[in-house]
Amino acid sequence: MRLSLLAFCLLAVYWVSCGKKDNPGPGPNPNPTPGCAVASGPTNGSFVTGNQVTLSWNAVSGASTYDVFLGTTSNPTTSIATNVSGTSYTHTIPSTPNISYYWYVVPKNSSGAATGCNSQVNSFTFISISVPAPFGYYVVGYFPSYRSVADVPDIKFKMTNVVVYAFFGVNASGTLTVNSPTTLNDVLTKARANGSKVFVGINDASGDGKTNFKNMAASATGRNNFVKDVMNKVRQYGFDGVDMDWEFPSTSDGTDATFTLMMKELSDSLHRDARYYLSCAITAGKYAGGIRDAIRNELYPYVDFFNVMAYDDFSTSTPYRHHSDFALASTCLNYWLNTRQMPAAKCVLGLPAYGRPSGITQTGTVISYRGILTQGGGPNSDSAIVTSGGFTNYTIYYNGQFTIKRKAKLAKDIANGVMMWEKWQDAPDGNSLLKAACDTVGRTY
Repeated sequence: MRLSLLAFCLLAVYWVSCGKKDNPGPGPNPNPTPGCAVASGPTNGSFVTGNQVTLSWNAVSGASTYDVFLGTTSNPTTSIATNVSGTSYTHTIPSTPNISYYWYVVPKNSSGAATGCNSQVNSFTFISISVPAPFGYYVVGYFPSYRSVADVPDIKFKMTNVVVYAFFGVNASGTLTVNSPTTLNDVLTKARANGSKVFVGINDASGDGKTNFKNMAASATGRNNFVKDVMNKVRQYGFDGVDMDWEFPSTSDGTDATFTLMMKELSDSLHRDARYYLSCAITAGKYAGGIRDAIRNELYPYVDFFNVMAYDDFSTSTPYRHHSDFALASTCLNYWLNTRQMPAAKCVLGLPAYGRPSGITQTGTVISYRGILTQGGGPNSDSAIVTSGGFTNYTIYYNGQFTIKRKAKLAKDIANGVMMWEKWQDAPDGNSLLKAACDTVGRTY
């Protein structure tokens, strides 16, 4: 009995110490179920503009394949791809704009699939960015916030198919200041009643006319806040578009680059669903330098039309220098259309409704065309003897109806419109320069 007990004990010790090695129990799983993937693109909450969307995610340790779920509800249950071996998948979505999509990825291996990954859903929205329809030969008239709408008859609003309210100013915060709200409401009412689109012109409210623009556009945050405020103002007042009047970005301080970025971002927002227009006032182009070169060809697809400011030429040494003669118009259009290859459909020639004296710089005295006529200037002349602003009996040079007709025809033949600075300065009657332009190109009013 004792021997049997001893043998039993020895046998038990052997099983515990030796036999167990031959039959191990369950241990750690060498291939555990993977965790969830982190999406890397598109950025959560972003917009996409093409219907071919590449969904991407970070690789998950231990995962051999991935299942991709996508739908239009916040917790999609439809798998659009299974057993994807890489970390991206390109999917085609319908070409229906303004639809939001939600998606997530479930990593897998031979032990099973990750769980709870639908709590890491990401989203994107498909939008359409396209150019709104052009509307023929542009006749653009600026209307400054400091003028009286009552001084300009309805027919002058009928003559223009675009009225630019000048201006909302970019303030030190990089957002917009609304100038003269009462005048704005009057302009909106009168323009709409006479079939004209209304753009908001934007310039710089700083003392030097460029600091606030420069500071705003220097950072992605500044540009983003600016574009958001522009869009809010456009929707609030019901504008049809925006006219950008940064006078002027330059290659000398890097604002050519930040101006281009800002215009691209503003264009994308305005052109969503082809809803709003974007125009831009640019330098005449006669003189080489950083201001002229700041208008890059890259801007052409972003902007619907460019208002070429073909005026304010002057000389302090050459007498009888007209500030905006026909030769200047030809030079400017030749530069932008031929040298710089601007699309003719987007080129609008600027016309002055005011005069400047020869031998006095741009900061010198100017007088409106309607004022010149009251002092004896003729509607078909380009110069007159006037008295204004401390100057007595001096010669002022301007555009009469004959020159305006020549310019309007030139712009009809090789470009696509005319712009006037500014509507109030034009004559309110049959001597109107706008009338001369419209009659020449056959625009009815």
